[in-house]
Amino acid sequence: MNLSPELSASGRLGVVAAAFPAAAHAGAAMLRRGGNAIDAACAAAWALGVCEPAESGLGGQTTMLIRLADGRCTVVDGHSRAPAGLSRKIVKRAQQDYGVTATTIPSTPATLEFAQRRFGTLAPAEAIAPAIELAENGYRITALQRRLIRWSVRFFAPGSPEAALLLGPGNAPPKVGEVFRQPMLAATLRRISEQGAGDFYHGQIARDIVAHMSEQGGLVTAQDLADLGLPVVREPLAIEHGSHRVLSVPPPGGGVQALLALRLLGGLWHAGESDAAWQLAVTQATFIAFRERERWPDHPKDVTPSLAKWLVGPERAAKLIADFHAGKMNEPVEDTSGESGNTTHLCVADAAGNVVSLTQSIQSVFGSKTVHPRLGFFYNNYLSASPRTAHPYRLGPGSLPQSNAAPTIVLDGAGVPRLALGSAGSRRITTSVVRVLSAVLDRGQSLAAAVAAPRAHPLLSRAVWSERSLGSAAHTLIAEKQGPVTLLSDLNYKLGAVQAVAIDPSSGFTGAADPRRDGAVVVA
Repeated sequence: MNLSPELSASGRLGVVAAAFPAAAHAGAAMLRRGGNAIDAACAAAWALGVCEPAESGLGGQTTMLIRLADGRCTVVDGHSRAPAGLSRKIVKRAQQDYGVTATTIPSTPATLEFAQRRFGTLAPAEAIAPAIELAENGYRITALQRRLIRWSVRFFAPGSPEAALLLGPGNAPPKVGEVFRQPMLAATLRRISEQGAGDFYHGQIARDIVAHMSEQGGLVTAQDLADLGLPVVREPLAIEHGSHRVLSVPPPGGGVQALLALRLLGGLWHAGESDAAWQLAVTQATFIAFRERERWPDHPKDVTPSLAKWLVGPERAAKLIADFHAGKMNEPVEDTSGESGNTTHLCVADAAGNVVSLTQSIQSVFGSKTVHPRLGFFYNNYLSASPRTAHPYRLGPGSLPQSNAAPTIVLDGAGVPRLALGSAGSRRITTSVVRVLSAVLDRGQSLAAAVAAPRAHPLLSRAVWSERSLGSAAHTLIAEKQGPVTLLSDLNYKLGAVQAVAIDPSSGFTGAADPRRDGAVVVA
């Protein structure tokens, strides 16, 4: 097995594309031990929680789209929910962003263990082992991680648990290349490995969480943890796109807007048109999809099979395109989710035909900015995504925060998996996923080229963020037809981070990691 991490690599037996090299290695190690793609994905996900504490971890949530070797496709929906004792009187608006008052019930441990027990072939302890080793022995800090820690220093008071974990003398962030060890997190992971994820919800870890919540004024109780239950298994959403079938996740995830935007794109751009015209069409398609989600958000309890089909169907897309061209989408729309939020993603494929696309997050950079002082992980701040106005995802007891996570898998006409991808970056997940999908499926770009290509992202205000190298022709057209363009540096952190794998029966597996962050591909 070739264990050298690259931004793009090919192999014959399997591939892991993850947002950090050590996590990709952890997944590849499971394939080498005879595990399947689900085992590898879970190992990589546990490891990402160690190597990317700013993006994910035990205090967050995980969602997986799985295509099994027997052809079945399923969603393991690990979206978290608010504590039962939450109310708008108890939690003020300012408390939804930072601190333990912003935290939903963490679901990542339950989701990863459930998925591996249900669909994997190795013991869960085998998948956790690389993460324990990484936490105990450490990994080297990257330039991106140093930058994220420097940006977050203002939230970490000198002498606080957060400062003790992340900062050195004088509240200074670690240097690039410095080895970062997390012994408390290693002990927590070891306990989960030995006792099972149930300990996080019913055992000593649960008691430690509840004690800290009580100390800090948090709302997650022993009953909240005990009542979380297993993740929900759902049917994926799907659309036909040319000769392919594209699958993604239903609400509360972001699959609706990703698939709707891809369908809209087919009515806004046609093969043979210029690159600038394609860039404009992708920008317009994603803008329309975002706008419609804000106007007509859909809660999972309301999404029947027939409604799910309509949400991403051709009739709705045709009506939206007609309304857009008629100038009916210029009135202001309240933005309930903003552009904040960060995430991580990984994809795995194995020789048996199993494919996994997995997104996990603690919401903002370092989540709630609060670490458990004895367990070593950051809590999420998903309540920041819950509006206080009338809305299906309105802040309240047991409420579900809305998510942009859009793990995606593409099948050919015979149902054979050809591509899996997803992204980090809140709303930029949709723009990143749609751009890469269309570049590969519609324009014939290689996967690596599509992942690294310049991007633009529309805001609900109609303004557009764009990397400079998108090109002056595209910028001029977008400014004329969509809205003012704000130029960003190339390979910009703000514009998402795609991890993807492609499967070709004749040539094997290819992975691609986004150069905008610390991703890597390891092949078998």
